[in-house]
Amino acid sequence: ISSRMVLAGVTSWMSYASTLRTSSDSDLQNVLEELNGTLKSKSFLCGTSNVSLADLDVYFALREKFSDDDLVSTVGANANFERWFDQVQHVATDYSCGDAPSMIQKFTKKQNGPVFFYGDEPNFSEICAATARAVAETSSAKTSLVAKSKTVKSAEGVKSNAPPSSGGNELTDEQKAAAAEKRAKKAAEKAAKKKAGAEKGKGKGAAPAGSGELNIGALDIRVGLILKAWVHEEADKLYCEEVDLGEASGPRKIASGLRPFYTLDQMQNQRVLVLCNLKARNLAGFPSHGMVLCASNADHTSVQFAVPPSDAKIGERVVFTGYEDVAPEAENKV
Repeated sequence: ISSRMVLAGVTSWMSYASTLRTSSDSDLQNVLEELNGTLKSKSFLCGTSNVSLADLDVYFALREKFSDDDLVSTVGANANFERWFDQVQHVATDYSCGDAPSMIQKFTKKQNGPVFFYGDEPNFSEICAATARAVAETSSAKTSLVAKSKTVKSAEGVKSNAPPSSGGNELTDEQKAAAAEKRAKKAAEKAAKKKAGAEKGKGKGAAPAGSGELNIGALDIRVGLILKAWVHEEADKLYCEEVDLGEASGPRKIASGLRPFYTLDQMQNQRVLVLCNLKARNLAGFPSHGMVLCASNADHTSVQFAVPPSDAKIGERVVFTGYEDVAPEAENKV
């Protein structure tokens, strides 16, 4: 998975977490079914091999929104979600994030699934010993199966001009040479494909070599102007806005959780930056298409708009020094 796709996924899921915190009509069962379906084919929300910032943000949003008892009551119905929750809460504990330890004993999976050990189990040595025995038995069974397979092939006869060796299940020199040649040919084909793929991917918005940074060129960030803002009727933290982005289709409708930080008057005619290639979704019943970008302090007690330069034109796209100006990703990939 590419770094720009990971960054786009982190942005999208953190927006989801923000919506979850501010929505007044979030139904636990619907939320769990959605997450369970998403995690059916991946270990973590952004397709990464480890817990990301987005996983932690969604995890703590769930803990803030729903009670421990409500979450524990769902055990057994959403196996993919339970596996994800169990992994993330241990990571949160390892890094001393929040109050994760209070849930670990409660949230025990009732369905069979992947088992993870953290070294603090009371019978950890017994588990290790049992695991070692199982591995040894499996290895022995595989060795026996391979030997049996070679014997069967020898009995059936192998196409070769040379007579079989006296052992009955050993390959002849000609067979060994043919097998080595076949392996070398496959390795050469694989290397050629890998080289061709690397050359094809050069210059397509990749971050500069050695920069170690994620490419944010996949995000479609544009200058906008809030033409109209009003209070959401059902969500006590949301504003609804009409934002001019210079699009032929007219202003976009966007919901933002900014009521604790800005008055309604301060929202009117405000120049902003908008992430435009987020997939449209309903926020507390309001169809929101995009996200107004802001910055905050560490504890989120202060939030301020990301304000574009005064001479930037409405609809102008933000580009970043050191990254190629490539077409943004489609909405269904962000």
